[in-house]
Amino acid sequence: MKSTRSEQERQEVAERFLGQVRLDRYRRELPDLEKALALHSWNQEYAGALHVILSYAEIALRNSIDHALSQLSTSELGTPYWSGVDSYHYNGEKKPFERMRIPSAISPLIRTDIFKAHQHAQEASLERIVRRKSPRTDRGYGHQDVLAQLMFGTWCRLIGEPHTSHKTERTQRLWTSTLHEAFPQVSADENGRIQIARKLMQLREIRNREAHHENLLYVDPENVIDAVMSLLASIDPRYTHGWVNPDAVRQIAYRDPRRDEPIRAAAFKLTSLDICGRHLTAREVLEELIRYSDTHNGKVLFCNSVRVRNQYFGKLREIVLYADNEHIAVGVIAAQGLVEESISPDSELPGYCRPTEFTQSGSLAGTRWYAINNLSMTNQTADSFQMLERDKTLREAFESTRANFIYLK
Repeated sequence: MKSTRSEQERQEVAERFLGQVRLDRYRRELPDLEKALALHSWNQEYAGALHVILSYAEIALRNSIDHALSQLSTSELGTPYWSGVDSYHYNGEKKPFERMRIPSAISPLIRTDIFKAHQHAQEASLERIVRRKSPRTDRGYGHQDVLAQLMFGTWCRLIGEPHTSHKTERTQRLWTSTLHEAFPQVSADENGRIQIARKLMQLREIRNREAHHENLLYVDPENVIDAVMSLLASIDPRYTHGWVNPDAVRQIAYRDPRRDEPIRAAAFKLTSLDICGRHLTAREVLEELIRYSDTHNGKVLFCNSVRVRNQYFGKLREIVLYADNEHIAVGVIAAQGLVEESISPDSELPGYCRPTEFTQSGSLAGTRWYAINNLSMTNQTADSFQMLERDKTLREAFESTRANFIYLK
């Protein structure tokens, strides 16, 4: 009884300290309480390691864009201080002041951001005076103070969305005229802008999750490292040597407590699809899913008629989509569910949708949907996956294997 009472008390304290919802999220990964708590501790350590390399990327990004905008401001306004500090200092205004002169190309995009940065820079200046703990003796604030108050989202807004449309016309012009100079290692055309925009969108999502103490259980360290290093390389290849230590992230990722747990992967053999008179081969279906994932921040929704029995449903962690022996993609399952009669999963999961063509084909009630992160091609062949069909017990996890190959990884 003493042991049971102690376990109950431990769980009550954990629920109060972390919150029921947060704790439940970790227990879905590792049901044992102590293992779940160890996983949470590991997540915090992992977040810290990611924060370090993300901060280097943000610093390099900020300074490179600052340099490019300084040249634009010098040409247009006669001052390198594009943040408007030569013409305006915050004095309690409720909205951006007209006297704040900033380059016309960036004003519609980030004028409000710059105004808020002035406000926060002024507050920080007053705080220095009150506390007198800063070695700085000046009572005002300058361009670098405003720059330090701008958020990561500001740089994302300057680069724009990772696609071309009428909504990106301003950012396209800004990129062509000025901002491509901040990334001299990529092309100065629209393809270069989209390339950088995709990297920033990916890093921004991870940064926001880390900053808000959300779980990073399905954040692939190699994807983050690749995004950070390629962003740094696009600014200056020398930044990728001796400044950022990706091995620190890898070492912590390797200590994931789930490594010793059996991780199951379901692999589905894709079939051809007829949509509105158009015939898509299995390979074209796979390529369309990957393309959609790449252009939507690594998120895509996949529906399949093979149903997983409820008692096994939460144990799937990875999904393999198989077109043929040479075209296989792997992704992480972020969420799973059952397609209901009147509710489409597209509207239930923010950010996760099926490609438009697949949506037109509809979904049969009773099929399963999978919200997939970072779907990408793999060099593995089908033979490198152990077929689940050879194991009767594991095969019982699925209600049908008639049209699909199911594997256990």
